[in-house]
Amino acid sequence: MPLRPLLTLPFLLLASTGTAHAAPALWQVSDEDSSVWLFGSVHLLRADTKWRSGTLDKIFSKADRVYFETDLSIEAQMAMMPLSFDLGFNRDGRLLSEIIGAELTERVREAAGRYAIPMATLLTMKPWMAATTLSTGPLLDSGYEAAHGVEAVLAAELTEDRLGFLETPEQQLNFLAGGSQDEQIAMLEGTLDTLDVMQTDIDEMVRAWSDGRPEQLGEIFTAQMGSYDQGMVERLIDMRNADWVEQIDAMLRRNESALLVVGAAHLAGDASVVRLLEERGFEGERLQ
Repeated sequence: MPLRPLLTLPFLLLASTGTAHAAPALWQVSDEDSSVWLFGSVHLLRADTKWRSGTLDKIFSKADRVYFETDLSIEAQMAMMPLSFDLGFNRDGRLLSEIIGAELTERVREAAGRYAIPMATLLTMKPWMAATTLSTGPLLDSGYEAAHGVEAVLAAELTEDRLGFLETPEQQLNFLAGGSQDEQIAMLEGTLDTLDVMQTDIDEMVRAWSDGRPEQLGEIFTAQMGSYDQGMVERLIDMRNADWVEQIDAMLRRNESALLVVGAAHLAGDASVVRLLEERGFEGERLQ
């Protein structure tokens, strides 16, 4: 299974309805003599989504390097398949139903039938893998594809020497797979709780994203994550934001002209990457 389907949690693959004059939030963060730019992305989109602007394209063309969360190339995903199977599937002979109990298993079975996901395959998975697999159902049914996502579009226009990554694919897998069994079960329950409203919520999040309203996006995202274990939320959002801030600090100190393209949820709220950089004394300016 390729890496990207493993990362299709609601807050990571915001879906989209087209916007006539899209202007997703774009920030410039500066010290005394240099700047970097941060653009909140959506990993899966419909083909007709409008999200590019003249301001973004100008920065994209002049940046020495464009950083994404991780390498999403086919080659990288294929290289990660053995690890994804090792971390995502039970190797001790137990079935998912033995781990999560009869009541939750029945909910998984109902969702699997609704989205034509083979139950026999789900039963071989660990709870976190089952959660991410089920979360793809409402999105794929509605035409959302990684090929139309922000990263896929921009990366295709870059030469290899301009590509940079904030994390390895191995790190991203472990953010999801590294939780305790209880955290994984809570993640599965949270996913099942939100499947019925996922498409509506995601549409609302992306309308906020497209219109440049990151705080509204953050509020919807927080509600989506409400039933997730706090430890999982900290690994997926807070710890990664803190690590990226360290990397951006280093970029500014070496006067690197860089554009960072990261999931829009990481640029919203009190613990956003931009807010954390401002707390360090850097100057943040909203460009659109």
